[in-house]
Amino acid sequence: MDHFERRRLRPVVAWLITGCVMIACMVVIGGVTRLTGSGLSITVWDPIMGAIPPLNEGEWNHAFDQYKAIPEYTLKNQHMDLAGFKRIFFWEYLHRNWGRLMGLAFAIPFFLFWRKGLLKGWLLKRCWSILIGGSLVGALGWFMVASGLEKNPDVSHYRLAIHLIAAFTVFALVLWTVFDIRDGRAAFGSNGSGEGRWARVLLGLLALQIIWGAFTAGLDAGRIYNTWPLMNGEFMPENVRAFDDLVTDLSDHRDGVQFVHRNLAYLVALGIIVFALRFRREASMEIVWFPLLLVVALQFVLGVITVLTQVDLWAGVLHQQGALILLAFLLKAIHRTGRRFSASAA
Repeated sequence: MDHFERRRLRPVVAWLITGCVMIACMVVIGGVTRLTGSGLSITVWDPIMGAIPPLNEGEWNHAFDQYKAIPEYTLKNQHMDLAGFKRIFFWEYLHRNWGRLMGLAFAIPFFLFWRKGLLKGWLLKRCWSILIGGSLVGALGWFMVASGLEKNPDVSHYRLAIHLIAAFTVFALVLWTVFDIRDGRAAFGSNGSGEGRWARVLLGLLALQIIWGAFTAGLDAGRIYNTWPLMNGEFMPENVRAFDDLVTDLSDHRDGVQFVHRNLAYLVALGIIVFALRFRREASMEIVWFPLLLVVALQFVLGVITVLTQVDLWAGVLHQQGALILLAFLLKAIHRTGRRFSASAA
């Protein structure tokens, strides 16, 4: 892509960067929604009319009655009054409407740019993928919420992980498109360099850590074993092995989930530190290695603070946001070490 073409696509780049920022804001809002226990306050899915909140006392009471019918209220929040319901309703309402706003912010410029001829070939296909992916994330959000409306007072931590990974994947796709326009198209596959292979292994490790982070959030596993570096004085507490099934112990139960999330954090942090220092003199890493070091150190510290504070609201939210920022810098390293497409590739 020559200089003239990149200049012509500046409005598209600005649109995509705005999309990245909006997704990052959505991650913050989603984290607050989760940590304040607000995610099940709206019990129906109405993509259009759901944008209108209750407008009078009767409508508020109706929404509250719907909430009273689900297990979260009957098993956990029977003490809640209408004022308390309005507080949790706010965050889920904001979460859903930010999603609606994102849909408009992606769709309207997409059709305008398409009509002007700015989107064609690979870029048009990519933008269609982003639109479809964003819609899927919204659908998966309802799929997650639905798991907490009938039998359980909490959503499925598996569905929470799927929803979060889908959102991170769309973020990665949007950001990768920005890199493609600005720096020339690159395949995900490595160009064969050592740093390229390392970066892709680290991405897989980071993806696992994000999944277990979602498990930790979904099971409220961060609210137990609030000591560091050991878990209440032990490397692996007995409760981690309480069910005699390794898969169940490490993915379905709070003790095992926190154990995995803690120890994957060491692997991710050590891997990125070694990666950044080892390849810092390579041309592909010159603008990436130091931000990677800085962000992974900050993310590790935020993780420790989150544990020690029994998941303080803003520590937990910033820790989740840190994962997104770390992903962004790692994607930059991967893009710079990817196989290059020819300028004429469609």
